[in-house]
Amino acid sequence: MNKPTKLLIVDDHPMVVRGYQITLEQIQSDFLLDFYYSNHCDDVIRKIKEFENDFFELILLDINLPGTESKIINNGEDLGIHLRKKFPNTKIIIQTGLNDMQCISNIFNSIKPEGFLIKSDVDEDILITSVSSVLNNKTYYSNKVKNLLSPRNFEDIYIDNYNRKILYHLSLGSKMKDLPNLIPLSLPTIERRKKELKKLLGVPDGGNLELLQVARTKGFI
Repeated sequence: MNKPTKLLIVDDHPMVVRGYQITLEQIQSDFLLDFYYSNHCDDVIRKIKEFENDFFELILLDINLPGTESKIINNGEDLGIHLRKKFPNTKIIIQTGLNDMQCISNIFNSIKPEGFLIKSDVDEDILITSVSSVLNNKTYYSNKVKNLLSPRNFEDIYIDNYNRKILYHLSLGSKMKDLPNLIPLSLPTIERRKKELKKLLGVPDGGNLELLQVARTKGFI
C-alpha cells in the first residue's frame, strides 16, 4: 500500500483552509493526501516538534501570518526560511496577497519555493495544477509571479533575516541604540545596514518613519 502524502495547509483564515482542502480532495486518489492544518506560526512550530521524524511532504504556506508569541519568527517569510533550513526535502508552495516586485523577489530568494502563487491568480484549477506539479517534482509559479520574476522585471533584491529584524524592531518602536540587545550585531553594523536598506528601498536619508512606511507598503514588515 502506498504511503499517504502528508500535506500541511498554513493560513490564518479557516475558511480558506477548508476551501483548499475541498478543492484538493479532487486529487485525493492520485496522491493519497493526508491533510493537516495550522492557522498561525506557533502551531506550525508545535507540529515541527510533533512530526520532526516524519515531516510533511508539502506545505502550502501563506506569507501574511502574524509571528510567534516568542517573537523569534515574525511572519510567514521567517517561518518559510526556518522550514526550508530544517526540512530541505519538504516542498513549499508560497501563497501571498502581495504583488510588489521587490517583496516577491525577496521571498523567492530567501525561501526558493517549489511553487509560488499570488492569491488573486488562484482558482480551483490553478490550485490543483500547482499542487500536482510540485508533488510530481516540478515547479509551478502563477502567471503574475512569472511576470514579476521575468528578466525584464526581475530585481535581485534580497533583504536578509537581520535586515528584516532591524525593520521589525524599529516598527515596534525600539531605539537604534537598543537594537544590539535584540539582534546579534554591533550598532555600527546595524546603522550601516539601515543605510543600505534606505538605498535599496529608495528612501531618502532622514528618520525611520518613511523607511518603515515603504517597508510596510512592500510587505517586508
